Formats: sequence, structure tokens, C-alpha cells
Amino acid sequence: MKVLLLGATGNVGGRALPALIKHGHTVVAFVRSPDKLTPAARAVLAAVVTGSATDKSALKDAILTHNCDAVFHAAGVAQMMGRSKTGEYTKIFSAIVAAIVEAREECREPAIRAWLMSGFPMLDSAIPTRLIGDYMPMFPEHRENLALIQKQDERSIAWSLFCANQLSPKHKGIRIPAPDDCSAANVIARADSPPEWRDTLKWVPLVGPYLNVFGLAHGYATTLEDPLDFIAADFETGLQSEFVGKRVGLKMKKAAS
Repeated sequence: MKVLLLGATGNVGGRALPALIKHGHTVVAFVRSPDKLTPAARAVLAAVVTGSATDKSALKDAILTHNCDAVFHAAGVAQMMGRSKTGEYTKIFSAIVAAIVEAREECREPAIRAWLMSGFPMLDSAIPTRLIGDYMPMFPEHRENLALIQKQDERSIAWSLFCANQLSPKHKGIRIPAPDDCSAANVIARADSPPEWRDTLKWVPLVGPYLNVFGLAHGYATTLEDPLDFIAADFETGLQSEFVGKRVGLKMKKAAS
């Protein structure tokens, strides 16, 4: 696919780039500060567009001008508690969604595939109709973004949310090409709820669900690179991906003993 990558100079987007290239995608970077792109990154990019990720018109123009059929949002950082003073994270998310929808309406092509960053609390808990975030009230900006994306027509934006827990780099620094040990094969994926989630403490009166969430959540920390390889691999399936319209949870596979 031809992917518009937002946040290519950041910690997540910078590592997404080599993963996308590894899986044969053509990548157009949309960045605020192109001077932050390394020579190695520039060498593998098809194009660089300079602009603000809150600028819906600029985002739409980038999608249409470069004929992008996919978007990966890795720009901005959500606040753990409360909202940022500027509300920039939700502004970025809403601008990207609106740009994709309007670009698709203008070009009249099939839906644009999009992977968007979200947070672990947006996954379902073991109790029906309750999110993990109902017991772990952090990253409220993700909740606003979830409400927005779930209102969209999948005929315009074929979205997936990567509901990330703590992400830690496997390698110091960004490596291009992607290291061989960074692979989708290292993670387990599940739509809408965490993979291998258990409800072992529901018998505890009142506080059982809270204990369950806080007791298990730490086990869903992942590397940065392996989930990004998973996303890059999923882009290869295009609109046929089983994760279209889904919140996606990932977990590291246990190392073979």
C-alpha cells in the first residue's frame, strides 16, 4: 500500500517507517519538522510533506496528491491524566479522521485503510459493556477518540485502533532497515479485548474487577518494534484485514524455554 505516515520523526513513527518498508509499502512522511528526518529515513521515503497534523486540509491534500490508500497515525502523545492544555492530541486525531473521510469522498475510491494509535484502557474488560478504562481511568483523550472513530462509516475509513500498553524500544535508536528480530511473529493479537485476558478475581466483592484489571495490565507491556511490524504486516491485507473496525490488543509471546 501507499501509506501516509504521521509522526515519522518520533519514537513510534520513526520505528514504523522501517517496518513499513520491510513489508513492501511505499511511504510518504507527513512531518512538522522535516529537518529532523535522518538521511537514512529520507533515503527510503517516497516523499516528504511538511505540515501540522492538526491541519485537516493539508492532510487531505497529502492523501490525494500522493494517491495514498492508507494512513498510519503515530503523531502526538496522549496525556495519562486529564487533557493537555491545548487539546492537541484529540485535535490531531479528529483532523486525521476528517481528512481521510473527505479525501475518500473526493476521490470516490474504496475506503482508505487506517491504523490509529490508542490506549490499552479502550479495550473491553471481562465484564460485558465495560471498558478496562472504566476501572483504570487514565488517558481520557483516547476515550474521546474512540467515540469519534466509532461514528465513522467504514465505507470511507477502514480503521483499526492499536490499543497500546507500555511500549519500550527493543533496540537503542531507530534502525533502517528493520532488524530481523523485530517481527509480528513475536506478538499475539486479539480484536476488541486483550489476548489471553482472564477474569480470575471476579469473586472478590465490589473490588474484584479493579483488582483483576490492575493485576493483569502489566503483562501487556510490549516492545515498540514488534507491534509496529504487526501493523505493517496487516496493511498488506488491505481492506480484507480481520481488524477493520476493531480495537486491537497485543501481547508478547512467551519466549520458548
